[in-house]
Amino acid sequence: MSPAFESFLARLYVDANARARFLADPGGEAAAEGLADNEIAAATRIDRVGLELAAAGFAHKRRRQRRRRHPVVRLWLAVWGGR
Repeated sequence: MSPAFESFLARLYVDANARARFLADPGGEAAAEGLADNEIAAATRIDRVGLELAAAGFAHKRRRQRRRRHPVVRLWLAVWGGR
């Protein structure tokens, strides 16, 4: 698997617009990325439901991580009570 293919897959997981374009035309989007023929073929065989589920799971995880406060902020709030 080439770095270009890995980058393409990562973009599909995190970018909803790129994922929608890909799902509408998998071969065309993969070819537009300049992927090799075997990578284009692999992209067209991707499990679409699995792609959507994984993307939703990654998005949920990113949202959860953003809500966590830095340990220093938590300590400051514990000491000063958010004043």
